[in-house]
Amino acid sequence: MIRPTLLSSVAVAALSAGTANAQSLGAPRTPVAVNWTGSYAGLLAGASWGFNRWTDVNAAYGPNNSNYNSNPMGVAFGVFAGHNWQLSQNFVVGLEADLTYSTANGTAVVLPTWAWIHGHANFAGSLRARAGYAIDRALFYVTGGLAFGNPSQIRTDLLNNPNIGARYDGFRIGYALGAGVEYMASQAWTVRLEALYYGFGSARPTDLLNAGYVYTAQSSQLQVRVGAAYRF
Repeated sequence: MIRPTLLSSVAVAALSAGTANAQSLGAPRTPVAVNWTGSYAGLLAGASWGFNRWTDVNAAYGPNNSNYNSNPMGVAFGVFAGHNWQLSQNFVVGLEADLTYSTANGTAVVLPTWAWIHGHANFAGSLRARAGYAIDRALFYVTGGLAFGNPSQIRTDLLNNPNIGARYDGFRIGYALGAGVEYMASQAWTVRLEALYYGFGSARPTDLLNAGYVYTAQSSQLQVRVGAAYRF
């Protein structure tokens, strides 16, 4: 009687263990815990488009309010840093600052063989808020805030005059808007792809010929860039 009882106990234990293992194998995997809270700093690089419009208000070169556009493309590179707060499993907010330099520069013809307008995208930076939705290791976000910098160096060159006719090269304050996706490759590193638009409004270039001419210059910049950041 002892032997059958022992064999029955062993069989029951083996069956229970097999059932537990089968349930364990069939159970869904627990997602890896991801926490976006913390500070970070990184490098970025990408493509840059400059949008420069020069308006001839009082017909220095052509009809009143004639517009001349220079929309060059170049390379942008820079640095960024910020801090995130994860408010719930999926909702993340943060603050971020960036500073970039763009090589985009181009020329618009005002009068053929006589006058040209040159534009250079130059430095741009921003201080922005971010809000995003996290799905596992990916964070989809929108961002917006204050833009600043020396966004455009716009001047007119006159073929028959050794002097530059007018020039605008000043520090500007504007706004920045963008969106992107960031991926947490590890607890220490993230990578991102984003687009950011810097709008700097309009300003009045200086009439260097003192001829009483009036101009306005509008400048903005679009960057599409990739970046990598180290999390502290």
